[in-house]
Amino acid sequence: MSSNLHPRPGDNTVKGPHALYFETLSRQKVNMEKNENQRKLRVCVATCNRADYSKLAPIMFGIKAEPENFELSVVVIGSHLIDDYGNTYRMIEQDDFDIQARLHTIVRGEDEAAMVESVGLALVKLPDVLNRLKPDIIIVHGDRFDALALATTAALMNIRILHIEGGEVSGTIDDSIRHSITKLAHYHVCCTRSAEQHLISMCEDHDRILLAGCPSYDKLLNVKNKDYNGVIKTWLGDDVKSGEYIVSLQHPVTTDIKHSVKMFEFTLDALLSFNKKTLILFPNIDAGSKEMVRVMRKKGIEHHPNFIPVKHIPFEQFIQLVAHAGCMIGNSSCGVREAGAFGTPVINLGTRQTGRETGENVLHVRDADTENKIIHALQLQFGKRYPCSKIYGDGNAVPRIVKFLKSINLVEPLQKKFCFPPVKDNISQDIDHILETLSALAVDLGGTNLRIGIVSMKGEIVKKYQQPNPKTYEDRIELILKMCVEAASEAVKLNCRILGVGISTGGRVNPHEGVVLHSTKLIQEWSSVDLRTPLSDTLHLPVWVDNDGNCAALAERKFGQGKGVGDFVTVITGTGIGGGVIHHHELVHGSSYCAGELGHIMVSFDGPECMCGSHGCIEAYASGIALQREAKNLHDEDLLLVEGMSLKNDEPVTAVHLIQAAKFGNTKASSILKTAGTALGMGIVNILHTINPSLVILSGVLANQYVSTVKDVIRQRGLASVQDVDVVVSNLSDPALLGAASMVLDYTTRRTY
Repeated sequence: MSSNLHPRPGDNTVKGPHALYFETLSRQKVNMEKNENQRKLRVCVATCNRADYSKLAPIMFGIKAEPENFELSVVVIGSHLIDDYGNTYRMIEQDDFDIQARLHTIVRGEDEAAMVESVGLALVKLPDVLNRLKPDIIIVHGDRFDALALATTAALMNIRILHIEGGEVSGTIDDSIRHSITKLAHYHVCCTRSAEQHLISMCEDHDRILLAGCPSYDKLLNVKNKDYNGVIKTWLGDDVKSGEYIVSLQHPVTTDIKHSVKMFEFTLDALLSFNKKTLILFPNIDAGSKEMVRVMRKKGIEHHPNFIPVKHIPFEQFIQLVAHAGCMIGNSSCGVREAGAFGTPVINLGTRQTGRETGENVLHVRDADTENKIIHALQLQFGKRYPCSKIYGDGNAVPRIVKFLKSINLVEPLQKKFCFPPVKDNISQDIDHILETLSALAVDLGGTNLRIGIVSMKGEIVKKYQQPNPKTYEDRIELILKMCVEAASEAVKLNCRILGVGISTGGRVNPHEGVVLHSTKLIQEWSSVDLRTPLSDTLHLPVWVDNDGNCAALAERKFGQGKGVGDFVTVITGTGIGGGVIHHHELVHGSSYCAGELGHIMVSFDGPECMCGSHGCIEAYASGIALQREAKNLHDEDLLLVEGMSLKNDEPVTAVHLIQAAKFGNTKASSILKTAGTALGMGIVNILHTINPSLVILSGVLANQYVSTVKDVIRQRGLASVQDVDVVVSNLSDPALLGAASMVLDYTTRRTY
């Protein structure tokens, strides 16, 4: 018997009854685990109010679209079921979702005690519902007291919890509730990289955190360009146009109700004085909301011709109203999150959203303690437009979340584990645990070609696209948009998350407005051109624009020889001569954005004519166009070609032929290059005497040709104090694209929250 129970390796002896019993048990366990993973995942989505439904609805649609993988149940509690707040459960029914349970959990009173009693009532009612539905996982959103009741119930009933929008920081009691739900939740879907890092710092398991972006962005990024005029007319009347109205949404701050009610009074007084059509939404059900409604009625807001008070607006219509508003004011998270996707100017009042990450469209009025202060903010913000921001999402959150849900292994132990201490720094994984590359979309508008690159945070050009630069404005804009859309789409396949668009272009640029003021002759029909708006509207991304010389300097500062150097100058030697000046680590633009036009420093009173119309500029001597001109002159006099050189009949004469002739011993060609290098050197001496940089970087195709001559001129003509300046050749392969990218990458890495 012992030989049957303990067979030797390779022994075919019949197994004993005990061995067969344990083998059968093992096989049954494997089959059970296999079946457990193969069956549909029972997902319960619980929604408390109109705000969290806007985030949960896109996820619900994503789950509903895959009936072969999921069983969806919907539980509705909280203010959804209260008439005073619009009976917003109806919009769930209108979206064709079956509601499995409706629980009246709100104890009226709108004070602190009522909030506590509401949590208690929800804790009493929820267990029966969850026992009946038996979900594998429950999805809970945000930081509401109702959501805390949901998470507490699920955790105590051993139901897995997926928390949406954890790790964020705002203000008031919401932070405490949000972080409490985080500690109860087994899985986390966060919207921003900072939120992800906060979750890791809170000792949450990195493998159970998904950086997906905000689910509402999947819908809202597609609504702005729909027929918004009809929506505006429906809610504001026939005589109100896009950009001519204000959206106001202000909630009580439960930790300081008295102050928040007083601040609401100031807001209403300011809006009355500002005298613009205002769509004003009633506050949420938090403690203090009753007092805020009394203030509205006391001031006659419900009957004032300038105000349209509403309890609820369907999300798709509301977000169109926000997208086309002249301004949004209040303390709602919508102002600091969703509104940024459209560049809508926002005034954020008080402390309710203090810690939120915001785009440049948000003007904070932390101490909104006077009517005048709020009026001044309205005067600053109303009617402005800002770059679109994707801090909170790129429109692809739901596919990531659905994929994340599919990956959940129900056989894994339910007990969650904490990671002490956090061991991963600045690492973001998608559901396949593949690092998603933070990147910029870089555009280089040259005189000949239009080039676009996907550039990583480390300065790697992941992919590059090139087309001839069209001759007309319309064709050029059309091609830029087309190439950028294609590149942004390709970036998803390349696992790159695009943070924004940087554009390098010839001419004088106003970088604050994203407008090309005046173009060079190399790029036709390119003056008074707004580049930011069409790109930002099309891609829903922030856009930066600057002169190509400035971009070259920015590239050197971030990726090249100027890294860590406080004061340096970059000189581009290409088709033209350009450059940029870095002073105290910052780019110098000048009062009229003309700083860095180094190619037009005059080195002779009677030199050759420059493309700018003047004479004796560096560019007239040392640019590729200038060398091409001299090469043609030599060729016309039959003095260019020497032994070892040839030129086809139809081949155009270029600067390359002049350089080649000099290498083959053509003394006239060598003399021309010497003169060009000397002119460049003289110009750089003037720069050294004017701004005294510690470094000069020569960039462009002609840099190697000129560097030794430039050094000689500095030693001969410069003051003793500047003769030892470092003059180096750039080691960057593509400074224009890298400089355009650096505008995006610097903005994202320097942002402080």
